Amino acid sequence: MDHTQELLAQAEFRRREFWIRQESCKWYRSYLSKEVIGELPSPHMALNPRSRVVCDEPEYRGYGVVLDVYPEVFAYAILLVHKVIPKGQRRPVVVCQRGLDGRPQDVADPKVESHYYHRYACGVAEEGFVTFSPRNPYIGGETYRLLQPLANPLKLSLFSFIVRQHQRILEWLSSLPFVDKKRLAF
Repeated sequence: MDHTQELLAQAEFRRREFWIRQESCKWYRSYLSKEVIGELPSPHMALNPRSRVVCDEPEYRGYGVVLDVYPEVFAYAILLVHKVIPKGQRRPVVVCQRGLDGRPQDVADPKVESHYYHRYACGVAEEGFVTFSPRNPYIGGETYRLLQPLANPLKLSLFSFIVRQHQRILEWLSSLPFVDKKRLAF
């Protein structure tokens, strides 16, 4: 307990030493990526997008989308696209996240009423936005926690994989003819 209290007393000064290192954000971004989150190599395999219609509503259509990240690692999401997008027009995209153990259906399936999320991606799509609701690996009750101790000795974390999944998602979304790649938001 004494040791912990001593560390706590020094913490303010250690933080100050850490933050004074650089004037720009570049060093801190690199440190966060490599030392805190853990950095996997950039994926080089083809995206190989696969999709199927999962809902067809009066205002929008929904697609289940799978994108390759690494061999045996993929990104899955529900993409909602407004039915009336004039040719040549590009729409903003809202990436719709959920909390722990959430599924894309919680926010992007018109037939699922989640107590917390109330199909908010559907409402955003009805307003004319494109929405993309990814599934993240922190699902399955507590089983996702088994990945973390396996990743840590490699200087990785669960978020090392999520970052690369999101990289692939952004690559693919930016390639769609109806998406304004300068207007992507989480």
